[in-house]
Amino acid sequence: MKAISFGGRTRGRAGTLQLLGSDRSARIEAGETLLSAAVRGNIPLPHMCGVGECGTCKCRLIKGHIRLKSDISRHVAPEEISAGFVLACQSLAVSEDVAVEVPGVGRRRATDRAPAQIDASVARVTRLAPSVLALEVDLASDVRYVAGQYAQLTVPGVPGLGEPRCYSFAEAPDRASPRRALFHIRHVPGGAFTGWLFGADRTGARLCFSGPHGSFRYHEADRPLLCVAGGTGLSPIKAILEQGVSDGLARDVTLVVGARTRQDLYALDAIASIEERWRGRFVFIPVLSHEPEGSSWTGRKGHVTDHLREVAAGHADCAAYVCGPPGMIDAVLDVLRGEIPRMHLHHDRFLDRGSVARAAAAVA
Repeated sequence: MKAISFGGRTRGRAGTLQLLGSDRSARIEAGETLLSAAVRGNIPLPHMCGVGECGTCKCRLIKGHIRLKSDISRHVAPEEISAGFVLACQSLAVSEDVAVEVPGVGRRRATDRAPAQIDASVARVTRLAPSVLALEVDLASDVRYVAGQYAQLTVPGVPGLGEPRCYSFAEAPDRASPRRALFHIRHVPGGAFTGWLFGADRTGARLCFSGPHGSFRYHEADRPLLCVAGGTGLSPIKAILEQGVSDGLARDVTLVVGARTRQDLYALDAIASIEERWRGRFVFIPVLSHEPEGSSWTGRKGHVTDHLREVAAGHADCAAYVCGPPGMIDAVLDVLRGEIPRMHLHHDRFLDRGSVARAAAAVA
């Protein structure tokens, strides 16, 4: 039996949190969140912000009763909540015994892989745009992932870089070696990890890799695709579309990519290759928000949401995939919820450590 409530009292004594499909369990104290107990008990539950802003700690309640601390509907649709999905950082145990499933851990679909902790190193770094690098990572053992998923990276022995950073795999798994992973990394002003990566040649530097994580992926449906990416939110979208090429998908696709300037648009050759091989209709719409006046750019200007209502109009039959920074995600979803059924809206919210800190301060 399971139950999710939005109010009332938590229990007064400790109990047990169990990760189904594994031998992992942890003591959970009265008034403690599922995430806090999982971290203390070394249960492999992906997380980042800890305050309900990123949605990384999404899991499924299988047994027990929890109380939600806050509204989680930005990350978990009502029908998902009804099916037992919650955010571990916003879930307080009410019953003594609680059991959860984590996407990619324990009970898995045939396409899911259990996350692994793997020694890694920087194989190659390539500049894609003024503020974007392609980071290729060599892995000590095989990793198999689903297009759309992400990994967590840390840099051992470097102060300030022991906390995991989350980056999406930037190519379809059938294009990658099982012992190499590709990521697109945007420079974050003041960011510790990106400052380290962009600041010197890091070829050969040791990394710790954890993955794959996440439930963002292509959902099989007989619907055209509307893909919206901001910045390096293009990386999981690109991986999903590359996988679609390999799988012979024949859905019509509209790909909307937001960038600041023409220089910030990247992976254009990869997009052109996908378009050339895509079996259905493929429309690529780049939108520039800060292209200088007098530029020769003749394409669309402004924010993606300035054009999205026009693009999405009459496309209630689409399935949407949206990736990028939180502000863009929220604005895009506000537009699309009026056009596309919620069950066909899929998104992946990109947060840097600064955004996490601001989110934590806002709820402190």
